[in-house]
Order: sequence, then structure tokens, then C-alpha cells
Amino acid sequence: MATKRALLQFSLFFILYELTVYLSNDMIMPGMPLVVSQFNGSSRHIALSLSLYIFGGSLLQVVLGPLAERYGKRRVLLCGNALFLVATALVPFAQTMPQFLTIRFFQGMGSCFIFLGYATIHELFDDVQAVKLTTLFSNTTVFAPLIGPVVGSAIIAVAPWQAVFVTAFALGLIAWIGLWRSMPGPAAPPQPTSLQAIAASYRRILSNRTFMFGIFIAGISITPLTAWIGLSPAIVLQRMQQPYSVYIAYQCVIFTGFILSTVAIQRMGDQISLTRLIRQGGALALIGMAGAGIVHAHPHLYIGCMFVFSAGFGLFNGALVRLSLTATGESMSLTSSAMSLLYCVYIAIGLELFNLLCERFEYALSAYALANVPLGIVIYLSLLRFARTHDSRQAVLQGAT
Repeated sequence: MATKRALLQFSLFFILYELTVYLSNDMIMPGMPLVVSQFNGSSRHIALSLSLYIFGGSLLQVVLGPLAERYGKRRVLLCGNALFLVATALVPFAQTMPQFLTIRFFQGMGSCFIFLGYATIHELFDDVQAVKLTTLFSNTTVFAPLIGPVVGSAIIAVAPWQAVFVTAFALGLIAWIGLWRSMPGPAAPPQPTSLQAIAASYRRILSNRTFMFGIFIAGISITPLTAWIGLSPAIVLQRMQQPYSVYIAYQCVIFTGFILSTVAIQRMGDQISLTRLIRQGGALALIGMAGAGIVHAHPHLYIGCMFVFSAGFGLFNGALVRLSLTATGESMSLTSSAMSLLYCVYIAIGLELFNLLCERFEYALSAYALANVPLGIVIYLSLLRFARTHDSRQAVLQGAT
């Protein structure tokens, strides 16, 4: 019972840490027009702030896996939370746009360490339990865009934008104390691993086709949602001249789709077919993305279609990541580290491409919506191929036994 209670406490504080990392970004997004105005920046700096935040989240991934193997996930995760706290405390003291962007880059490094919590979950639970738990945890990445703009708008309505980061620091400090008290240590003392063995393990991970293909799909699948977070202040608040209430409502509708799909997965029995989730979620995502491209001239209909895409993404994402991670047979710490690195790189590059395209068309909603249609087709076809390949491999393995 004590073990279950400790794991529950760890899970709650880990969720708070992950939520705080994402909230620190999503709370400031409605205030980014104020930030760029104060520092004499341009609209492209709004999305660039998010891109640098994500790039910061990819910088340490390769070394964190080996560090976790050597010193344990607990120590490394606590150090990462501390790094996030220091950077968050420095953001309000920025005096220029370059300073603001630089500190945001280092603040983004806090997200590097999140994969350690997920690696712990994948080590402790079986396929179905891990998918349910990680899907539930993934709601934090969606819950943040839901409540972040609301909280951020409320804060900047009564205080300077710097107060957003004071709030994030307070939440992060609570998370650090909770993790320090509740996160389980390693079952056995970490064993030193040679650099040659680590390098060989990384080579095997990065040469695993299932892993590489699955993480590529996961990265390009979440990019439209991440790009919307980064671009929507320029699209909705600046280009469309909509009030904060409309901006918040749009975020809530889109990301509620992900939450509803997560609730549906939690209500399913223990005999969940992961490839079925991938196929059905992919089809739903394609319908939403194509519909959004067709009705982009009608913003409310467009937002409804993006809700459908978000729901589809929520259905297939957890299963896709689980099958990709377990395909390598290598250390979960190293595999999760490689996944997080690739994931962040794909998202950051995709976000910058979206930013360049939308800047070319002055952040018109049509530019973002139409760019997503071919991407949606690529995602759906890739998901079908991934599921078909996995089912074929499983059939061969069952036949051999």
C-alpha cells in the first residue's frame, strides 16, 4: 500500500512539474504581443519564442539518458526541475528581445527532463496500463493550452507580463519539493556504463526502423497543434483583431478534443488493440484536418474541424509512442532520451516552417489551414503503414511460436 501511495504522489507531482513547464509557455502566449511591443520586436518573434523554447528542450536529450543510467532518474529529474526554476526566475529581468529569447531557450531545457518520468512509467507497467497512464499524463500538454491562455490573460489584465513567470516559478517550486519527497529511487544501485556501450545502444536505437518511423510520425502529427499554439496570437489577436475571449474560446474548443479522446481510452477495457487505436485515430485526424482546410473561410467551423483533428491525435498518439519505444529492446532511459531529442527537433523545425509560411502571408488563417491538408494526408498514410507493419510482424512472431 505504501508503494502504491508513493507512486500516486510521485505521479501527481510529476504531472504538476510537466504542467508547469508547459504552462510557463502557454500562459505567456496571450501576452506575447505585449512582450514584442515592449522590446520593439516583430510578430515573427511570437512563434520564434516557442521554437527556441522547444529547441532548448532538445539540447540535452542525448546526454540525459546516460546520466539517468549512471546516477538514477530521480537525481537527474530533480536537477532538471531546478534548472527550469532558475531560468524561469530570470525571464522577468530581460531587458531586450534577444535577452528574452535567450532565457526562454534555457527555460525550455526544463522540458528535456520530462521524458524521465515517462520512462519510469513504461518500466513499471505493461502495455495497456502504460498507454492509459501516459495518455492521461499527456493531457497536461493539452490542458496547458486550455487553461494557460485563460490564466495568462487574467494575470496580464491586472499585472505586468512578468507576473506570468512569477506564477510559473511558484508552481515549479511546489513540484520540485513534491518530487524530492515522493519520486522513487532506483530498484538497484545504478551501474556505471561505458561510453562505448552507450554509443552502441544509441546506434541500435537510431537504426531501428520501427522506432525511427514511429517517432517521425509522432513528431509531425503534433506539429499542427504546436504551431497553432505559437501562431494563434498573431493569427487571432493581431491579424483577425479578435478579443482575448475569442482567442481563449478557440483554444478551449480545439484542445478539448484531445481530452475527450483520452477519457474514451480510459473507459476502454484492458484488451485495447493499439493498432486499432492508430488506424481509427488517424482516420479521425485526417477528416478534421481536411475539413479545416475546406472551411477555413469560416473561423468557427474551422475551429470545430480542428477539434476533430485533436480528438483523432489523442486516440493514436499514446499507442504510437508505446509501440515505437518498445520496439528497440534497449534501455528505456536511452530510448526515451532519443525519442525526446527527435520529437523536439521535428516539432521545432516544423514550427519554424509554419512560421515562415504564415509570415509570408501575413499570418492569415488560410495559410495555416491549407498547409495542414497535405500534412494530414501524409500523417494518415504513415499511420496506416506503421500499423500494418506492426500487425504483420506480430503475426510472424505468433506463427513462429
